[in-house]
Amino acid sequence: MAFAVKEDRKELDTEDCARVRSEVEAAERQCVAHNLSNSAMQCQRILQFLEKHNQTPVTYQHARTLLGDLTLRVEDDLHANHFLHLSLQEADLYIHSTRQWESVIERFHKTKNDIEESSKCFALCRYAASLFHVLLVAELGIIEVARLFDVEGDKPGWGALERLKQINDKKWADKSPLEQKHSEFLKNLLPLAFAIKDSWRHKLNHIDNKLVWMDTDFSPQVATEIISATRGFMRKLANDLPSTP
Repeated sequence: MAFAVKEDRKELDTEDCARVRSEVEAAERQCVAHNLSNSAMQCQRILQFLEKHNQTPVTYQHARTLLGDLTLRVEDDLHANHFLHLSLQEADLYIHSTRQWESVIERFHKTKNDIEESSKCFALCRYAASLFHVLLVAELGIIEVARLFDVEGDKPGWGALERLKQINDKKWADKSPLEQKHSEFLKNLLPLAFAIKDSWRHKLNHIDNKLVWMDTDFSPQVATEIISATRGFMRKLANDLPSTP
C-alpha cells in the first residue's frame, strides 16, 4: 500500500494531509468491503488523528508510524483470510451469474437458484456441480412440457421425455385434439431435449427418477456445450411454451 508522503519534510503541509486522508479513506472502504476489520479500525484511528490535529502540524515521523501500523494490520488481516483467485472472465461469470438467462427466469422463476449456482460452480471450475444444477433447470423444462400434454406421471422428471416422444410418434389420427394443436411445437422441441440428454448419458444414469453420477470428470468444453444446449432449450420454452390451463 503506497501513500504519497514526502520524506524530505518534517511536517506534512495541507496538501500532504489531504492526500493521506484521501488514500486512507479509500483504504478503509476496501477494508470494510473485504471484512478486514482490524485494518478498517486502524484507518478510522488515522482519520480521527488527522481530524483532531487539523490545526496542529503533523510530523512526517508520526504519519509514517500510523501508516506503517496500518500496513502491518492489513498484512495480518490478509494472512487470516483465504482468497480465491479468479480470472476476469471467471469473475464476470460469477458476478453476473444469470446473464443470458433472463427470459428463462422471467418465465420460470423456480430456475433462478439453479441457474445462479450452475454459473458460479462453472466459474470455480466445478464442472460436475455446474452441470448438476443446469440439468435440474432442463428437467424443470421437461416437466413443464409434460404438464402441457398431461403426461407428467407419478414422478415428474426426465422419464416424461419418452412419453412425449410417444406422443410425437403417434399417427395424426390417433392424436388427441390437444396433441394435434401443439404437434409442431413438440416436434421442434424434442430434438433439443434429446440432445441435452444424450450429452450426459455416458456420465449419468437416470435411476428411480434421479440423476446418478457414473463419472464426474467433465471437461470445461463438454460442460459448456451442455449448458449452451440447455440454455437454448429453455429459451425456446420461455418463448414458445403454451400456457397450461
